[in-house]
Order: sequence, then structure tokens, then C-alpha cells
Amino acid sequence: MGQELEIEFKNMLTLEDYELIKQYYFKQSEPFKQTNYYIDTNNHDIMSQKMALRIREKNHNYEMTLKVPQEVGLLEYNEIVEDVPKQGERLDKQYLPENITEILNKFNIPLNDLRQLGDLTTYRLEKDIGTGLLVLDHSIYLGIEDYELEFEVKDYAKGEIAFNKILNDMNIERNIPNNKVVRFFNADRKRT
Repeated sequence: MGQELEIEFKNMLTLEDYELIKQYYFKQSEPFKQTNYYIDTNNHDIMSQKMALRIREKNHNYEMTLKVPQEVGLLEYNEIVEDVPKQGERLDKQYLPENITEILNKFNIPLNDLRQLGDLTTYRLEKDIGTGLLVLDHSIYLGIEDYELEFEVKDYAKGEIAFNKILNDMNIERNIPNNKVVRFFNADRKRT
């Protein structure tokens, strides 16, 4: 499939903030469901490189994405895959798309130790508001529910101004979150 540069701003929300934004921007919309299945080693070798590897299931389609940090944003490598490996089982190296294998090898990630470590389900609303794509997420994982606002843009400086205006207009306090994979693994560590 290819790669794309992802530039986005994020803010954690209270349930009240979530409902406020939902009523203002998404009044006539129904959320769609997607589930992220996170892949890493038991030692979190991928996450220790500030990267993330996941398979996203949406409408019975599966897309593997490797996110690699850049100076600004994340470079995403996206490939269609057939299914999701079972939780806890080692991935067969042949399962990984070639371009993702090459990048993981550059970072010395032990491919033989990769496993599907768990999942996070999100109920998502999206709306293009001209200055960017506004995304409202309600995520459920490991007995936790959280709410997040994302704003995907092409230009960092203009996007930051537009995102801050949205938060100010809605009287929402700035609360920069960890990304979903970090939140998932932090919650997983607390369980064990």
C-alpha cells in the first residue's frame, strides 16, 4: 500500500468534554468501530524505539501499520494483511510485509519474538472541518474506557493554531495524551 506522513494533535477528554464535542461537531453522526491489535515482543522492543506496530480491523478488513517517529509527525507504513494472529502466539516471519520487515530489521527488532499482545477497540467519529480531519474516539481496553480528540493535518503550524482554537472555543483544558499503544501497554503492565 505504501507510506504516509501523519501529523496530528491529540487531547484526552473527560466524558463531559466528549459529549460536548459530539453534540457540537457530530450531532447527526454514528460512530464506526475499529479494533487495533498490538504487536511487539514481550520486552517491548518496538515500543522502546518509540515505534508502534499494529493491525487495524475495520469492516472485516485488516491493515498492518508500522509507525516510525520523524522530526515532525510519524511515518506510517501500511500494508493489507489477511487476518490477525492469535493473541500470545508468535508471528510467523512470513506474515510480515517485506517493507515492514526491512524497517524492523534496521532497528534490530527480533522478528522471531513478535507476538500479538492484545487489542483496543475504538468507536470513532470523523469529520473534515476544512482545516483538518477532526476525530473523536471512545476507546475500550483492559477494562478501561477513555476519550480522545485527534486532529489530523497536513501543515503542523496551521494545524496547531486550528486545534488550539477548537479547544479554546469549547473551553476544554489542554491534556496531551500518550498514544493509544502506550496507554494500552501501561494499563497492561499495571494488571500484571
